[in-house]
Amino acid sequence: AFFDRGRCRLQTRNLLDTTRRYPELHALAEVFADRQAILDGEIVALDDVDRPSFSRLQKRMHLNEAPSINRAVRDVPIFYVIFDLLYLNGRSTMPLPYTARRELLESLPLLGPRWQLTTSQVGGGKQILLAAKTLGLEGIVAKRLDSTYEPGRRSPAWIKTKLIRRQEFVIGGWQEQIGEPDRIGALLVGYYEPPNVAKPTSGGNPRFRYAGRVGSGFGAATHVSLMRTLRAIRTDRNPFVDPLPRGPIKMNFVEPVLVGEVEFHGWTDAGVLRQPAFKGLREDKEACEVIREI
Repeated sequence: AFFDRGRCRLQTRNLLDTTRRYPELHALAEVFADRQAILDGEIVALDDVDRPSFSRLQKRMHLNEAPSINRAVRDVPIFYVIFDLLYLNGRSTMPLPYTARRELLESLPLLGPRWQLTTSQVGGGKQILLAAKTLGLEGIVAKRLDSTYEPGRRSPAWIKTKLIRRQEFVIGGWQEQIGEPDRIGALLVGYYEPPNVAKPTSGGNPRFRYAGRVGSGFGAATHVSLMRTLRAIRTDRNPFVDPLPRGPIKMNFVEPVLVGEVEFHGWTDAGVLRQPAFKGLREDKEACEVIREI
């Protein structure tokens, strides 16, 4: 974000000017009415429990027409989280150590209705990572206190730790690999709604919700044994209560009795897994016990 004596310009990392897409951030320029500054930060949209949601932010990222932008300001509020200070009043701050840049940032009045300075803590990385995991966040960034700002490159002085989530899901079917019907292209997985949420189906059973397609993590041996197991419990009945995505690849359904361990990076707003990978079957857990954990 660039500020020059009351004027504001927002720019992406690939130099795209997005100032007009986020009019609610223009008022931040008032903080710099008599200053010049360049801030580094991230625009985020929050989900229903106040966690950053990339899929929700996408509803704002590609808008260009004023009526659409104005509606989105109301329907998809965004916030600017400020990380760093690159320039202040004619002086580049990038050669300064992080502690000095942070001190300068904290001297500025950067708490507003749609922007704030990101929280920072010295030490306690393990506790912070655990807290991030508990809150369902994607991870944390650790920075050396003496690190300078190095534009355009990944610095070993800044380390991002992503929290990759893992839990069990029930297999409800599979898609064949294109051109290779004997190989699994993706597993169709789901979970049961817990008793306090579930509305029983007409047969009185808990609702089996669709969680997405898992298309990676299969070794050669896994393909053979898993395909054999799936074909043995194949059924014509779709076990999911949710609509499934349409496509040219045939879906094969199975009785939802197999439980698999899946690693993933989060959930989309549509309620499906992001970047899931299959880790193996779990014979120690009953399918009916599998619910959405996070």
